[in-house]
Amino acid sequence: MIAAACSFTACNPLNKFQSAAPDEMKSILSTYLPLNAVAPDDPALFDDSINANTTYCPKLSEPYWLIPSLDLPKEVNPQKSNNNVSISIFNHRLFLAFRTGPTHFASRKTGMYIISTADGANWKKEMEFFIGRDFREPFLIPIEGKLHFYCFGAGTKMTAFEPEFISHYSSAGDGNWTGPENILDKGEVHWSLLNRNGKTYMTSYEGSHYNLKGESKVSLFFKQTTNGKDFYPVGDSARVYFGGVSETAFEFDKSGNVWAVTRLEDGDKTGFGSHVVFADKNDFDNWQFPETADPNCYMSPKMFRHGDELYLIARKQLGKKPFGKANRKLSIKKQRIRNWVGFSLSPKSTALYRINKATREVEWVMNLPGAGDTAFPSIQRLDKDRFLIANYSSPVKHRKRRTWLNGQLGRTGIYLQVISFVPCN
Repeated sequence: MIAAACSFTACNPLNKFQSAAPDEMKSILSTYLPLNAVAPDDPALFDDSINANTTYCPKLSEPYWLIPSLDLPKEVNPQKSNNNVSISIFNHRLFLAFRTGPTHFASRKTGMYIISTADGANWKKEMEFFIGRDFREPFLIPIEGKLHFYCFGAGTKMTAFEPEFISHYSSAGDGNWTGPENILDKGEVHWSLLNRNGKTYMTSYEGSHYNLKGESKVSLFFKQTTNGKDFYPVGDSARVYFGGVSETAFEFDKSGNVWAVTRLEDGDKTGFGSHVVFADKNDFDNWQFPETADPNCYMSPKMFRHGDELYLIARKQLGKKPFGKANRKLSIKKQRIRNWVGFSLSPKSTALYRINKATREVEWVMNLPGAGDTAFPSIQRLDKDRFLIANYSSPVKHRKRRTWLNGQLGRTGIYLQVISFVPCN
């Protein structure tokens, strides 16, 4: 009787996010992981099995708020802010890397953990990183029979973006890791890596990100690797854009062309917000950017494909005005101040979007769990119609009134969720 009367929330004092036992998500993982050593992530593997004449609609599982929770191993001690996250299935285990710190901003107390599970219920610590400086942008991906992990070390100033080095580690999935090795150029930041068409592709950026004054001088790169350590241009030149673009999601369509969505936060001659970009499979050097940016900024973007439909998961503005609202006749400094401050003081969510390839526009599909400080999605395909998502958020009950900045200074947690595509009614 006592156990029955004890609610799930009350019995999990560390977890301020989960309202009910996450049985659905744990059941999915306990069934899937023993049968799959590595998840089949390339959408081309499923092109012949998805009916092109069927219209599919996304359906969400109940979220499993893992961090913080009592499911974590005792050696893992999350702090108040838990945000940047990456997942990958390897050697019959789900690996999850996440950043933890006093707030979303840089700090000497910031750290990172990698944990893993073979059944969705019992987790173990793989590695931890506490080096007295900011540590962020984790990324896990299998390459050539090993699990590779990337993250970057930065500074300690709350108001500064100071990427110093990219650390690279690898493992056979047996609990032993080699590294670190420093890769890429100093100051270059990886963003999205995908295993496609038998190769591993990456977008990264380098330059004057978050400078208040002056012209934006950020280079966007498109590279590939065969060993996870050495990266080289996909086309003749690694740089595909120079301006105000930083984080850039990308995916290949069924024909092998590249589509991308940029985070245009620093602004340039096209405006502020984002771009939908296209590159023909026969000309990867020529990324086609629009002359005028979409004033909506899809921050922390990640893309995936189901059939012939391209999808995006990113931060969603719940305020009445888009990110790039400032009058473009103002100086670039004044535009940045108005756009950055206005966006920081408005509420946010995380959303699933569709890319309209005909109009080259981003179309909202549905919201995912998200409020306040939210959106750093990691996407792992499970099979033909299911995608495992990891993301972070402030408590979702405050969706309509908690600003992004308030969320960045407050408590955030990390959840797992499955998006399934089913025939629409």
